[in-house]
Amino acid sequence: MNGSRTGVAPRIGDETDRPWPEDGGEARRWFAIWTHSQCEPMVEDVLTRKRFDVFLPRVRVPSRRRDRHRMVWRPLFPGYVLVHVAPSRQALIDVANTQGVVRVIGERWDLPYAIPDEEVDSVRRVISSGERAIPIPWIRIGDRVRIVAGPLAGLEGLVQAWRAGRATFVVNLDLLQRSVGVEVTADVVERI
Repeated sequence: MNGSRTGVAPRIGDETDRPWPEDGGEARRWFAIWTHSQCEPMVEDVLTRKRFDVFLPRVRVPSRRRDRHRMVWRPLFPGYVLVHVAPSRQALIDVANTQGVVRVIGERWDLPYAIPDEEVDSVRRVISSGERAIPIPWIRIGDRVRIVAGPLAGLEGLVQAWRAGRATFVVNLDLLQRSVGVEVTADVVERI
């Protein structure tokens, strides 16, 4: 007999209360959930209470409030929570109707894009390794970027090379058909 019907809260590992069918249908996969700003922990909590397998990777970052400096936990991917679920209609509706959720990332609400297990496992390993994990912007060679910190803050240009967390930032002088480049760390550039 199911524990929730007897007035006793079901155990977290009790597969009979899962919000998706366990009838041999599609296997569980990871999906990205886009959340409202600053709502990642709330969405994680609500989805966990709905008995979904949720992953919200967090990193410790320095925070400066007035005269105090301290380390705080922040989402590694602001605005996103990952959920491991069989993509059934009811499960996707339960996720999408959760307070704080904007949408499940995909082509349509009922056709979400899956994230490979290996990628989620890699993120878990990096987070749990004890090494200082830092978010790196998704920037590719050829992207137009702006430098946001340091003596070059405000400059716009292109990324010519990308390796070992550093980008070669290029400023072009179109009239002269010449360019100048400088290597900067990845954390000081943002895509335009």
